[in-house]
Amino acid sequence: MTQLDELPASSEALQGEIRSWLAKSRTSAAKVKQVLGLLDPVRLGNGAEKYERPEWRKDGPPSMYRAHWRHQACQILGTQESAIPENVTVALKAYLWPTALDTKRADHTAWIIKVPKFVSRVLHDAAAANKQMPSMEDDMDVDMDAEEPVGTVRIFVDPFQADKTKAMTQGVMELTGKEAASVPKKYILANQATDMPMHVFSDVREGLKLGGHQDITLEARIDLKLDMRPSSIDDVDYNRVSKERMEQAQTKTRVTQSSSEMRFAPLPKRANLVRFTADAVGAKTEKKERMEKKALENLLFGLFEKQPYWSMKQLLLESKQPADWLKTNLSEIAILTRRGPNMGLWGLKPEWKQAGAPEQMS
Repeated sequence: MTQLDELPASSEALQGEIRSWLAKSRTSAAKVKQVLGLLDPVRLGNGAEKYERPEWRKDGPPSMYRAHWRHQACQILGTQESAIPENVTVALKAYLWPTALDTKRADHTAWIIKVPKFVSRVLHDAAAANKQMPSMEDDMDVDMDAEEPVGTVRIFVDPFQADKTKAMTQGVMELTGKEAASVPKKYILANQATDMPMHVFSDVREGLKLGGHQDITLEARIDLKLDMRPSSIDDVDYNRVSKERMEQAQTKTRVTQSSSEMRFAPLPKRANLVRFTADAVGAKTEKKERMEKKALENLLFGLFEKQPYWSMKQLLLESKQPADWLKTNLSEIAILTRRGPNMGLWGLKPEWKQAGAPEQMS
């Protein structure tokens, strides 16, 4: 059961209207507690799982929360929604449900303006200065209404259009604040037509000390998309700002690194290089000496008497002959097995096996 002291602080006005209504009808304290507990969005959502209509969505608008509250409250009280007094209905509409999308400002309109970077800095500096004014007011006599505006905007509209607010053809903005002393003062606000609907949202709500990622407010609908440009490219301040921007873009960032931190491997001594080179040359000049053909054949026959099959690598190690010379003489007395368990090995030709059979028998 939700404790009444755990209900949202913004529901105090609605709680008072509900208590007055239920006190007149002499409702039991248990039911009053249940109805007030429905002001908790979590409890309201848990109760909505028991029925299909009205439909419940986690990202629903405040109207959905109000519909579910009326439905569940009437089920608890055993009455119809038409029995809910007008003052409770008005307070229910004014209640801002936590985690629900605040759409009170859905009919407000706003502009979205693309501004140069140097103008953005001016606007941020002016906003920061305004935030410091309340603290200064405590220390000295400061008239908050006497603060200077950042600038002025003039709008040009088509006089032949019925709705002048939506027929702005062009605007002119002039910066007048002290923060804009070093930037161009006059700008043109060119209208950029777009068919894409856009809105402004925020995560800070009025009346709440802290906003969260679930407290989303629809601030306004984007009515105009504007592009802010200097009114004249011959402006002295604009030329100076453009020059500074170009110089910054052309400035290259260089990083100096100390050579003491670099790692390197020392070169070998000259004596080692000479000895290594001599060994390499000696290895390259070493050649295997050819045996006579008859002597090589006798050597091969002797090897095949030890075992019937040999690999080329084994024969090279046993004979210590050049590969080409060994293969030439080997192919005359042996053949390479292409299949079977001895595939890839050399064995004597059948005629040499038959010729050698009587000698082995004697």
